[in-house]
Amino acid sequence: MKKKLAFLYAVLFVLFAILLIIKKNSNVNIKEQNDEIDIISNSDFVYGQNISLLLHKNNQISDLDLNYYILCVVASEMPFKFEYEALKSQVVVARTYLFNKILSNGEELADVCDDYNHCQAFLPLEDLERIWKEEKGFSDEEIKKGEEKIKKAIMDTKDLVIVYNGQIIDALFHSSSYLKTEDAKAIWSHADVPYLKSVESVEEEYETSTSVVNLEKQELFNTLKNNGYVENVDNLDIAIHSYTNSGRVEYVKFGNSLVEATILRSLIGLKSTYFTIDDNGKYVSFNVLGFGHGVGLSQVGADTYAKQGMSFRDIIHHYYTDVDIVKMKYTKEKGVEYEN
Repeated sequence: MKKKLAFLYAVLFVLFAILLIIKKNSNVNIKEQNDEIDIISNSDFVYGQNISLLLHKNNQISDLDLNYYILCVVASEMPFKFEYEALKSQVVVARTYLFNKILSNGEELADVCDDYNHCQAFLPLEDLERIWKEEKGFSDEEIKKGEEKIKKAIMDTKDLVIVYNGQIIDALFHSSSYLKTEDAKAIWSHADVPYLKSVESVEEEYETSTSVVNLEKQELFNTLKNNGYVENVDNLDIAIHSYTNSGRVEYVKFGNSLVEATILRSLIGLKSTYFTIDDNGKYVSFNVLGFGHGVGLSQVGADTYAKQGMSFRDIIHHYYTDVDIVKMKYTKEKGVEYEN
């Protein structure tokens, strides 16, 4: 009897081991399938309509296929290692931003420019590939997969744009926010933009999440004085005066003068206006959370929400209030037409 039980246990053990091997191989096959990418042919990827891009470096205008432009913008603005749904949301945002520029004649000489301070960041694909390889350390295989991942995101969201009350929105975005995004009226001319409201932004830790700027106190006051924001540099008291509803700094008090945090951010290179101040008498430290103006889509937030299972549509509807995602068609002759 004992021998029979021992034999039965041995058989069960072998069967269990076989099942584990099958399961392991199955998981490997699934992983291999997920790692595989479908190469999108150039003929399928080309949109067939060009946009004009003003290159500030040489002040020349270049005509680019619309999809190639979107590919370069998304690759310049968001890491290709981000989640696929996050990349799709960035594609739709980039496409929307482009057509808002075109329809509002945001550029006098071209449809759009390559200066991220005025439009969206843009680097040609060959420049991006060099940066990814030489500065980021990505392999040729990783780079190819990254490019195809963005191309697929463009194709899977073909012609989709974001509208509010039937009009293409100004689809602002930034790198990361801390806890909440910012309300547009707190940043620019105090004008209310109904779809750019402050919303919760859950974000994982990222390389741009925190930063510190250290300055000599006298140097800081001299910078403010030379730019006309303070008069008296003898009174070196510094304090945060007020906050916006999202928790970002609104005004900083320097002696008897108030300086907008957005202006201070530009003057001394703060990554955002969400900061605290440490003043030891001789040096001032600005401890900053987040990166960017804080309005609209947070890229790190989009990646975080995508990891939690949100679709690109959910992400867009989260960051832009009461908007719709619709299909449009663009031709030079007819401009933008919406599809029912």
